[in-house]
Amino acid sequence: MKIKNTLLAGLILLGVQSANASSKYNSEYVNVISSNPIYKTVNIRVPYEEVISKEYTRKVPCGHNYEREDRNSIGLDTIVGMGLGVAVGNQFGKGEGRKVAKVVGALLGAGIANNHRGSSYQTQYCNETGYRDEVITRYDYRSERKLQGYENVFRYKGQKYTKITNRPQKRIKVKTSISF
Repeated sequence: MKIKNTLLAGLILLGVQSANASSKYNSEYVNVISSNPIYKTVNIRVPYEEVISKEYTRKVPCGHNYEREDRNSIGLDTIVGMGLGVAVGNQFGKGEGRKVAKVVGALLGAGIANNHRGSSYQTQYCNETGYRDEVITRYDYRSERKLQGYENVFRYKGQKYTKITNRPQKRIKVKTSISF
């Protein structure tokens, strides 16, 4: 209850002070003589897009070159394959089985090496030139007048005054203070 009374007294006191403050000012309306627009020149950056074709070069396959070798000849690769086949075959079996594994390993190694030699294939590359479109943003600059507000001209007690507002005014409120 005591808090409510304190708050109420504070609000009443605030109201009395604002009433006193408003009574210190007299206000009246005066007619505006003229309202003149105020302009400011500003530079504006305007973007625009430009398409540019750029040249590029890339390598592309343009042909094939086959080289054939004779599959029936025994080359160094066949002999090496045979030796590796014997070494792998030696890892399997015992006694007669090991001998058979060596022979089979030698034949398989020689066959794989000989078939691998088969034909060699080479791809030939050529340079191809093309064009790629690229979009680039550029900027143009221009000056533009922008409205900043209005200068309102009026007379009060024989003196000429101005007040700047967002819109042209017909009347302006003038406050005068009284000091004791």
